[in-house]
Amino acid sequence: MITIITTITTSTIKKVKKVASLIIAATVILCFSCFTAFASSEKTTEKTPVYAESLVSGKYEIEVTSSSSMFRIVSCELVVSGSDMTAEMTLSGKGYEKLFMGTSEKAEAADQSKYYFFHETADGKYAYTVPVEALDKDIDCAAYSFKKQRWYDRILVFESESLPDTAFSASETIGSETEVNSGSSVGFSVILCFIIAGIICATGIAAAVVVIIKKK
Repeated sequence: MITIITTITTSTIKKVKKVASLIIAATVILCFSCFTAFASSEKTTEKTPVYAESLVSGKYEIEVTSSSSMFRIVSCELVVSGSDMTAEMTLSGKGYEKLFMGTSEKAEAADQSKYYFFHETADGKYAYTVPVEALDKDIDCAAYSFKKQRWYDRILVFESESLPDTAFSASETIGSETEVNSGSSVGFSVILCFIIAGIICATGIAAAVVVIIKKK
């Protein structure tokens, strides 16, 4: 009698462990899928472009993201004047003669007056003063190589988050707060997803135990 009970108990435990492992694996996959989906959603959310009207006139140091490691901006000064913005970008190297704010295809057909030639800074680096349409927006920029004698396409993004708070008008500050609240909402959704997955996992294991025991 004791042997039979022991056999049944051992068999039941093995089956419960097997079912539990499958349920846990499925739950982990579900959690990972939810996390990836929410993270992807957060990453692909486009920033709202910031125009000159949203900024206070003045000069500011700003970070610029480049699509190419061969076109690295080591420093940049943004000048805001009313509804206009310009930037003096200093590059790490001296490989480019001139820039054009647009694609390489348009640069080849453009008039010379549309090109922005380099000027040397006090420490001998090459800098270019160009107009800036907006911050937090992909901006096409073509760079003409001294060595290759051809235009190369680059994409620049002037990062508004690198500016001091005093650079923004009151309305832009409110917009930033809304963006933060949106991020908090995404975080809450991820936590809720994990809680639901945990409940599903526990319920599934409990149901499996009941079914296996009844069969015995």
